[in-house]
Amino acid sequence: MNQLTARLAYPVDKLFSPALLIVSMAIGLCCNAQTIAPLSFEVATVKPIDPKNPHPPSVMISGDRFEAIGMTLNELIKIAYDLNYGADRQVSGGPAWTGSTRFDVEAREDPALGERLQELSSEERGKQLRQMLRGLLAERFKLVLHHQSSELSIYELVTAKSGSKLMPSVAQASSSNEDSSSKPRSWIRFAGTGVLEGNDADLGTLVTALSMQPEIGGRLVLDKTGLTGKYDFTLKWTPDMGAGPPGANAGPSLFTALQDELGLRLQPTKAPVDVIVIDHVELPSAN
Repeated sequence: MNQLTARLAYPVDKLFSPALLIVSMAIGLCCNAQTIAPLSFEVATVKPIDPKNPHPPSVMISGDRFEAIGMTLNELIKIAYDLNYGADRQVSGGPAWTGSTRFDVEAREDPALGERLQELSSEERGKQLRQMLRGLLAERFKLVLHHQSSELSIYELVTAKSGSKLMPSVAQASSSNEDSSSKPRSWIRFAGTGVLEGNDADLGTLVTALSMQPEIGGRLVLDKTGLTGKYDFTLKWTPDMGAGPPGANAGPSLFTALQDELGLRLQPTKAPVDVIVIDHVELPSAN
């Protein structure tokens, strides 16, 4: 299975609701990935957490173990079906508890299966992991769903008229002169309120981080910049925290900072979006 720290080593301790950002980067879908027979976890536990003693949601993928801590079923569906974390309108239907009740999930692979998966590329392992998680959700939650296309309000990330101000990453610029083992590993993190830092990060990762922000309003964000490189950047803005004292929100908004600092723009539009509709689901029985 994917070893998250070995793949990207994203510092996630400062991320806002980091779980899906981690997984979307660590187990990104590869359309041309090799297909192997459906697999399943050898053993898994699913337990609802005490709502009076909640803990921050997180995901850990290490060795032969997959853990999702403090996550709702809707969030687990987003992991399993490779959805953008901030796009809350891509999962619909089902009772209210699918978006409110939180669970701790721990699953382990058979050691022999883990060895087989280690022989695959990171993308191929990610594809298999998502298939295994889909099977787990179907088994434990009796989850039945279907896909449908719905026209939703989204944001497209495009290049501003002034052009991109993103700087090619140091790792990418010096790749021809450095051994791959000496390159800094890719990461993206929130280094404080309204401060987003990227190192050797691509636009897909930036889009995922942006989608988490409350200013986006749960819309899907699509990368339409056409930029395929990796970049180092720092984005600073004043988060929309609601009404406050005069001068509390004196800094640039997320939308303004994107354009002024990175030469990018969030363009509102509507587009057909793949939506997952829950047809049937049950609370998991005791393990």
